Amino acid sequence: MDYLHLRDDEPVRWDEDLGVWLVTGFREVTELLRNPSLSAAWPEQGRSRLHTPADGEGGDGSRTSELVRKWFMFNDDPAHADARRIVAPLFSAERLAAARTFVEGLVDELLAPERDVLDVMDDLAVPLSSRVICHILGLPEDIAPRLAVWAPDIAALLVADYLPEVVTRGYRALHEVTAAVDEALRGEVPEDSGLWLLREAHRRGEIGLQDVWATASLLIYAGFETTSTFIGKAVRAALHAGAGPDVLKAEPAAVVEELLRFDTSVQQVARFAVAPVDVAGRRIAAGDLVLIMLGAANRDPDVFDGPDHLRPGRGIRRHLTFGFGAHYCLGAGLARLEAEVALRRLGERWDVIEEAAAPVTRSHYGLTVLEHLEVTGGTRHGA
Repeated sequence: MDYLHLRDDEPVRWDEDLGVWLVTGFREVTELLRNPSLSAAWPEQGRSRLHTPADGEGGDGSRTSELVRKWFMFNDDPAHADARRIVAPLFSAERLAAARTFVEGLVDELLAPERDVLDVMDDLAVPLSSRVICHILGLPEDIAPRLAVWAPDIAALLVADYLPEVVTRGYRALHEVTAAVDEALRGEVPEDSGLWLLREAHRRGEIGLQDVWATASLLIYAGFETTSTFIGKAVRAALHAGAGPDVLKAEPAAVVEELLRFDTSVQQVARFAVAPVDVAGRRIAAGDLVLIMLGAANRDPDVFDGPDHLRPGRGIRRHLTFGFGAHYCLGAGLARLEAEVALRRLGERWDVIEEAAAPVTRSHYGLTVLEHLEVTGGTRHGA
């Protein structure tokens, strides 16, 4: 878990090294996520000191790529709401209910082979999340394996775009994503799929082609990266906390909510102050960059009793894993569905589950990536 040491400081503090505000308190994060004076369009102007060359020459001040800057998560209303509205039907309660059968069948398929050791990432989380988002968007299934190649380089572009090699790799990944989207759009696209909705909006003149690419690439990246990461981290956390198969299959929805709080997939989101903001006795000036630390806020001891302990029966009312306010994660319901089904089926597969080897992680431009989580299981003695 990253950033927990920040809780020892004030809930809102200025970081001299980065030249940004860090917000870690649950109440302060909630307040700022719905404050209209903080813009989600930080890639346009939100620069830390890492992004300011020593000679003071920094181009137009924009960060990452033009395509990513068009992602609706990095825009404010009305542009944000207009783009989000086009694909919102994909994540309605009715569509999620219909998707459950597909997700359950896919999880059963992935868990069907007899194995002494199951790699939660390679054998379950990665193929599950990649194939589900391709299904939702209407992309050919053979695109799914490529998502695991693209996602890390796009993720790095969002946090380390001050490094030339990150820009090169990230731009290449985005180019390949848009090429795959274009190829799919030239063929038969399933009606009411994500690409179908975007193509129809383009035909009606509501959005341009770049908007199609931007929204499709956002859904591909977010639908795969955050969900696959969460499933892996959730299983790891449950094992380390001793939450066995009985817990996973008994109350998967409650377990998922506590796991979402306990080890947040998206640790932070950024905002750019377009006007002064007063919070927790501090004044954020117009033009300041603000890092809102979701992971640390989800471990706020003033809100959660014993926050560093995983308690599957905690029954929490709300956490900040999917954000808050107008930018609340559009795909939250789908992520919950995939995680609930995966955890339940794992709980049903074995009476006992344990790690077969230590989890394998790697550092990727400041991001910690869970690459492998091998588990094994069996039957209780006397069963």
